[in-house]
Amino acid sequence: MNVLLVLGLAAPTFLVVIVVLWLFARRTEYTIVQFLLDRTAFILLRFLWRTKAPCGLPLSTDQGAVIVANHRSSVDPFFIHLAAKRRVRWFVAREFFGNWFFGWFLKETGAIPTRRGGIDNASIREAVRLLHEGKWVGVLPEGRINTSSQFMMPVRPGAALLSRKADVPILPVYIHGAPYNKTVTSPFFMRAQVEITVGELIYPSDFDSDKEMIVAAVKSIARLAGHPDYEPILAGKNWKPTAEELAQDQRSPDDISSE
Repeated sequence: MNVLLVLGLAAPTFLVVIVVLWLFARRTEYTIVQFLLDRTAFILLRFLWRTKAPCGLPLSTDQGAVIVANHRSSVDPFFIHLAAKRRVRWFVAREFFGNWFFGWFLKETGAIPTRRGGIDNASIREAVRLLHEGKWVGVLPEGRINTSSQFMMPVRPGAALLSRKADVPILPVYIHGAPYNKTVTSPFFMRAQVEITVGELIYPSDFDSDKEMIVAAVKSIARLAGHPDYEPILAGKNWKPTAEELAQDQRSPDDISSE
């Protein structure tokens, strides 16, 4: 009888929670599941990673834009999300969609699957469509997490290509202090103090080529980081990561503990 009473009380409470979540989600562009993920990310950003971010980005909500940033952690898009205060569709390497959990999470967050080497025409078309609709698309031009001593690894001009095709600006962002310790999941078990700084908009009409534009964007990130003399290196048209680099990016905690 007590069990039935508890279940009888719990059912209405559960329905109330669902209705409240639905009402909050309706005020955003999210589904209930996406809204729950958003609130979970907010808790991590504020209390675990103690993130300092500007109050919004210098973009109108109906203006498409390509956001570029340095890449030191698997959770870098989370920090941009806090600054943006709206969904940013990120380019993510296609192989991560093969994992059942990460694949589900990436699809829920609207990530765009892409190949790391060469030009992925399908992902470019999808990104340009979103940009024309006034959405924001995120690109990490280094192509993989930078674990080197360099400020940034060689970059590819894909972000500039999107900017030119959709006729939207690039917004450079610098992420300082992002946590990372060899695995994709490691930041979720690490405290940090992260700070986000935002540069000025860069417009495709001011440049003669995609290469010049991405160099200008990366130099802007470097200036935000206090490296005004940094000279970006281009990865080259046919760049793609080695098998060893791909394996390193996807290592699990079990792989690390067995070393």
